[in-house]
Amino acid sequence: MIEYAAMGLDECLTESLVQLGNHGLVAIVKMDGERERGRWKVLVWGKPLGGELVRWDGDDLGAGLSRVMSKLQERVPGLLD
Repeated sequence: MIEYAAMGLDECLTESLVQLGNHGLVAIVKMDGERERGRWKVLVWGKPLGGELVRWDGDDLGAGLSRVMSKLQERVPGLLD
């Protein structure tokens, strides 16, 4: 199991994207500097999700990544093993 709490955001994001790709998922992390609120967007989809999309929009990328990874762990067995 990966210990995300001990990592910086850059390491966490990199490791998360690698893990998602290793499980056949596609992920986009977008920052929209033209917006005042809700600047960050995280989208994840792929065959392991059975055609479903996991999406998060907000201002705190760290919190958003945690929320997305929690949802994905519930839906994709062995994601962070």
